[in-house]
Amino acid sequence: MNDWHTQAEAYLAYFQDNPNRISSARVFPRVLEHFGDLNGLRVLDFGCGQGRFARALTDAGADVTAFDASGAELANARALDHGRGIHYVERHGDLLDAAPFDRILCFMVLLCNEAEAADDLLRQLHGLAAPGALLALANTDTATLGRRFPDFHSTPPPHPTRGAAYRSTIPTSAGAIEVTDYYYSPEHLRDMLAGAGFVLRAEERVAEPFIVHIAAPPE
Repeated sequence: MNDWHTQAEAYLAYFQDNPNRISSARVFPRVLEHFGDLNGLRVLDFGCGQGRFARALTDAGADVTAFDASGAELANARALDHGRGIHYVERHGDLLDAAPFDRILCFMVLLCNEAEAADDLLRQLHGLAAPGALLALANTDTATLGRRFPDFHSTPPPHPTRGAAYRSTIPTSAGAIEVTDYYYSPEHLRDMLAGAGFVLRAEERVAEPFIVHIAAPPE
């Protein structure tokens, strides 16, 4: 199991080492294009980490709730907030008080969960979505597993079945982060979104090694 609490400082170093990584420079801006005008909208950043996207969403005019299960990650996010007024949440139950949300971001979080937990997470996000909401998922494109990228590299699982575990290594100035990810192909993700009640709006390979899915509750 991944220990996000003890890895929080290394993750902070990872983004401070290079604030213009592909995820920030190319993938997230494309998500913002799908999200459209955020002024006055209630937005959930689920798995916010040190808050880089939560801050950008707030700066775009959204009323942002930022959730992370790691108190250490949230402490780093609060330290970088600079008075933006983001609502930080550490307990799943507290999300119900802030719901419903017009936009939901789940960036490189779903793949950190085993299959049953990933299915449960998508159902939870569906339950937090307002009518007309949009969900943006970003995950590793499984077609790129085994290739080495400047930001990280992953070893593909020996048997690429849904939810198969594999290891990813993320180099940082504070030392390498070793994490366990779980295999979800684009087909798996489409089926999982449908099973949770979402309708797929878009599937895009914006920039390697990421794949983005935009989905919505049924109208």
